[in-house]
Parts: sequence; C-alpha cells; structure tokens
Amino acid sequence: MGLSNKQKAVLHVAKSKLGLEDETYRDALQAYGGVSSSKDLDYPGFLSVMQHFARCGFASQFQSRSHKSGMASDKQLKKIYAMWWSLGSSYYRQGQERKALRGFLKKRFRVDHENFLTFKQAWGVIEAIKRIGG
Repeated sequence: MGLSNKQKAVLHVAKSKLGLEDETYRDALQAYGGVSSSKDLDYPGFLSVMQHFARCGFASQFQSRSHKSGMASDKQLKKIYAMWWSLGSSYYRQGQERKALRGFLKKRFRVDHENFLTFKQAWGVIEAIKRIGG
C-alpha cells in the first residue's frame, strides 16, 4: 500500500526545508527507502527516509504517531519523556537527556529516535524505565 498524500507532502516539505536538490532527494529515497520516487515508497520506507531527514535536521510536526497507524501515541511519548527526565543524574549527565534516551532506545529497542517507536514498543520502553527508576 502506498503513502497518503499527507505523507508525500511531508517528504516534499522536508526536501524543501533541508534545501535538497532533486537528485539528492531521490538519492535519499533510494538509499533509505529503496525507491526513486515517493509514489513508490511504502510506510516502512517512509519512516526510514524520515528518520534520515530527522538526522539531517528536519523536525516534522507530521501526526504519524497515532495508535491507528501503529506508532506510539503522543500520550505515550509524553509519559516516556516525563519518566526519563525523572531519572535525573542517576542515569545520565545533565544536559544529555535526549542523547541518553536515544542511546537507551537504540541499545534496548533498536530504534534510533523516539518518534519511530511503535505503539507496542512504547509500552515496553515505559515498563523498562519503570524498572530502572525502581
């Protein structure tokens, strides 16, 4: 199943905001999504490309984190942030909160960024943080 028009639009906004030339944009689609056009991109490919664009500095307000799509909800992410920040300096250095969280996610859940957690993985993260916090 292909992407929605909203998802395709997000890709093109990212292309514009990152100042990518058409060739560079298509190279990213090919390298991270396995296709040369957004019309051929599937959802896992979309997530992979968006993850790459996020690493390049693109911050999306795209509402892809709905339970319907299988991704972590905003409520879950807020809970993860609150619980993670409550760990404080016992688990990471001050000012390194996000970096430490992403390292934790990569090591334990093989996810580079919290925005790419599935709904099920997000509950696993919440439970894991509960165990760390005691």
